[in-house]
Amino acid sequence: MNILHVLSGDLVTGSETSTAALIHRQGQKGHQVFIAAGSFSQSVKAKLIKIPIYNRRFFSRISNVRALVHLIRAEKIDLVHAHSRAASWVSHWACRFTRTGYLSTLHGRQHLHFSNRNFNVYGPRCAVVCENIREQMLEETGVFEPEQLVVVRNGIELKSAY
Repeated sequence: MNILHVLSGDLVTGSETSTAALIHRQGQKGHQVFIAAGSFSQSVKAKLIKIPIYNRRFFSRISNVRALVHLIRAEKIDLVHAHSRAASWVSHWACRFTRTGYLSTLHGRQHLHFSNRNFNVYGPRCAVVCENIREQMLEETGVFEPEQLVVVRNGIELKSAY
């Protein structure tokens, strides 16, 4: 399977660290893995395509959607996995245009505004890293049914120092 992880990627965060652990496991299982982000500092066996997902200006978002559409088609991506609000927004539209499988992981509490309170850019199924984030999304938005939000703890590979 060809998997594309999309992150904002303008600084190192917990979502980058847990995505690196996920990429490691996906590579072990024989998947071809790609990353679309402004930067990615973790050492992984995945091809990094630098796209300034962190740039939230309207025309930049349109450009980022177009770049993802091109990448999805060129690399024959089977699944897109978004790891931030900005990544979810551009991934949602790119996957609609390409009819590609899509999911998001919410790694932290979401800053909610009109559009994400009323419009689901996170996909039909969404992983959340704890019950508190799940409850926030169910209580403060009108876009999810309880069965759409699945708690999946961040997976971080800790190597022994011994």
